[in-house]
Formats: sequence, structure tokens, C-alpha cells
Amino acid sequence: MEGSVVLTRRGAVRSRRARTPTPFVQRYWAFLSYSHADVADAGWLHGALERFRVPKELVGRRTQRFLVPRKLTPIFRDRNELAASADLSQEIREAIECSRHLIVLCSPAAAQSRWVNEEIRTFKRLRPDGEVLAAIIAGEPHASALPGREAEECFPPALCERYDGRGRPTREPTEPIAADLREQADGRQQGLLKLVAGMLDLRLDDLVQRDEHRRSRKMVLVTAASIAGMALTSTLAVTSIQARDAAREQRREAESLVGFMIGDLKDKLEPVGRLDALDAVGARVLAFYERQDKEDLSDEALAQRSKALTLMGDIAQRRGDLDRALRHYREGLEGTAEALRRDPGNPQRLFDHAQNVF
Repeated sequence: MEGSVVLTRRGAVRSRRARTPTPFVQRYWAFLSYSHADVADAGWLHGALERFRVPKELVGRRTQRFLVPRKLTPIFRDRNELAASADLSQEIREAIECSRHLIVLCSPAAAQSRWVNEEIRTFKRLRPDGEVLAAIIAGEPHASALPGREAEECFPPALCERYDGRGRPTREPTEPIAADLREQADGRQQGLLKLVAGMLDLRLDDLVQRDEHRRSRKMVLVTAASIAGMALTSTLAVTSIQARDAAREQRREAESLVGFMIGDLKDKLEPVGRLDALDAVGARVLAFYERQDKEDLSDEALAQRSKALTLMGDIAQRRGDLDRALRHYREGLEGTAEALRRDPGNPQRLFDHAQNVF
């Protein structure tokens, strides 16, 4: 163990041992450091990291520092405004000290943020063996070295400062490990995989290949579900068309029966007194119309129904059933009135209604 020699007031030489470093106890997989101007991007990245599921083929793989976990939770995200404080809070310091990684959301706002720089320096001082990962969301790296483009710098100064193994700053610069989340670079998905690979000590290709396989499997499932949905929709459409055609056929049959009943059948049965047969045909026609919504009937169907009701009223009257006859007449009158209301300029509708009124 390293130590040092100090001289006491009395001139005696005394050895002072270096303090034993506190063992690292992980509470968070990463501490997310960002400017509050970038809160929307921070929210997305925080959620994406905590939702990420490591491919099962990689879970349990031994790296130099740990076994690969199933998921990267929890991730610490500072939600407190620090503008009113003169220093980082104790809670933030403890969270930094207990985080395996520091992820810095890099942008011009972050580069100018006092608190982002302070969080980086605190992590490098307290966690000299920890890893700092950068995620670029805006601006340009090292733009501060380009005349006239200084305002575009996205790397906070502390990010490029090298610290030694004892957490002490050196005068040497360091190149940050960065994933570029900008659309013109890696993009969010590829950038996320780069961050995860860095956090888990994995090769990026391992994650990319398995992510592509996962996406392919998902696409197959989505395609299969789409085909099944299309097949179901087609079946329902065919069934609907068949039902529509059947309804049209029934309507044509009913209209033909009405025409036949009012014309040929009436002329043949009335002279021989076969009102029962005429009544049976009329009942069949009315049974069909009873199953239909009156508002959905066409003008022609409404007129045919009224004619059938009027004829049924005539048959009931001849049999001496005046109540039934009156009921049929009234329903027939309502039908011709509705047909006339729909098409008041139609002479045939006016004639039909006048016949019922008379």
C-alpha cells in the first residue's frame, strides 16, 4: 500500500498510510448527465436504455468486469434544477459514485453547462476506473478549435480532460468515446446500440446482428399478422357482399310477389273466392317488409309495401275483419305519405297517396 512520510512538530518522523479506497457498490448502470435545455432528448435516451433488452444469446456472458445482464436498469437521471445551489447536492454525488458509467448528452448547451462539467469532473474523481460515454445530439465535436465556429462545440471541457488512476486531473487531453445520435450520423437506433455495447463491454457487431435478427423476426410476425388480417378482412368483405346480394334478391322476390299478388293473382283468385290464398301470399310479403327498417327502404319498395298493405286491408274488409282492415289501411297510408314526403314532385307518389286517402 502506498504511503507518505511527514515531519511532526517535535521533529519526529511519522509514516502516514494512504487511505484505502472505498469498494465500488453499484446502484445504477449509468448516470445520465445533460443540460436541462436537452430534457426531451434525455427523456428519450433514459427510456430507451431502461427498455432495452439484451439478446438472450448474450445474457450471462462473462466480460472482464461482470456478467452481461438481461437489462440495463436502473439508469439515474437527474431531474432536479440545480441553479439555486452553489454545489452539487449530496444525493447527486452519491448517485455518481454508485454508477458504473457516466453518459454525457453532448450539445452546445451541455458544453456551456456548469453542472454538466461538474458532474463529469466528480465522476472522474470519484470513479477513476469508471467509463465515461458521450452521446452527441447537436453541435459539432471540437468545434471550439475552429475559428468562427466556437459556439457549435458540443463536448463539455471536462469531457476531454484526462484523470489518472487515483482520480486526479492531468494536463493531458483525452478523446471521448462517443456515439453520434444525430440523423446525419449514427442516428438514434445505431447510436443507442453503440452506447449499450460500450456499457456492456460487447462488440457492436454482436448487438447489431442480433438486433437485425430480432427486427427480421418481428417483421415476419407483423407480415404474417397483416396477411391474416387481410384474409379476415377479405372473408368479411365476401360475406358482406353475399349478404347484400341475398338481401337484394329477397327484396326483388318480395317486389315480384307484390306485383303478382296485385295483378295476376288477384284477378285469378278473387272471382273464385280464394281470398285465403291471396291472404297467405300477402302475409309472406308483409313478413319480409317487417324485417326491414322502413327508413332503409327505397322509394319503390316503400310504395310496393303500401300497395300490399292496401290489398291486405281490402281482403280483411271482405272477410268482415274491420279492425284489421283499418290497421292495414293506416299503415299503407303512412307509407305513401312518407314516399310523397321524400319525392313531393313525383306524380306517381302523389297518385298512390291520393288513392290511399280516398
